Amino acid sequence: MNNNIDILRKVKLFESINEDLEAMLQCLGGEEKQYERGEIILMTGQPVTSVGVVLSGEVQIIQEDYYGNRSILTELKPGHIFGEAFASAGITESPVTILAKSSCTVLFLGIERIITTCPTSCIFHNQLIENLLRILARKNILLNSKNQLLSQRTIRDKVLSYLTLHAEKEGHPEFEIPFSRNELADFLCVDRSALSRVLSQLQKEGVIEYQNKHFKLL
Repeated sequence: MNNNIDILRKVKLFESINEDLEAMLQCLGGEEKQYERGEIILMTGQPVTSVGVVLSGEVQIIQEDYYGNRSILTELKPGHIFGEAFASAGITESPVTILAKSSCTVLFLGIERIITTCPTSCIFHNQLIENLLRILARKNILLNSKNQLLSQRTIRDKVLSYLTLHAEKEGHPEFEIPFSRNELADFLCVDRSALSRVLSQLQKEGVIEYQNKHFKLL
């Protein structure tokens, strides 16, 4: 745990908490687990009772429909958290699968320990709950943004909306996206071959330039 203290200090869940993080994690009952690339962290249908904090590596949240079609909902890097909405809502079965995109380490914190004041009345709990509410609100805003993205009628519109959002987020027209071509197709819920054709056409028209994951809006 000592090796990850610097990462934990940057986690939004622990923002403005000046207490000793190690003592706080002991109170919360934190448990670290390691996963190899491709290993499932949480399977659709399994109970969600903890908040996961990514300490190293990369994690994907994916959703599959009845026919096995996969959609990437988001990708998480060190410092990001997952499961907080489902755990807080008391959802008994996870509607998504959490997958290790690379070898990774995850810290699990029981949701009941987070939202319930402990017998010793640790002073950090009020701030912890306030931070959790802020995180849930921000993720709701991000979810609305993705819904707007997926509501675009054509693949071209979806691609341009996604790239524009990324450029705005980075504050620059040139940036790297986190997805491979297959992953981007899954994220946008489109066919991979059709996506490649649209990207190629946009480059021919001088709207974008791209090489692998590197994009530039012209």
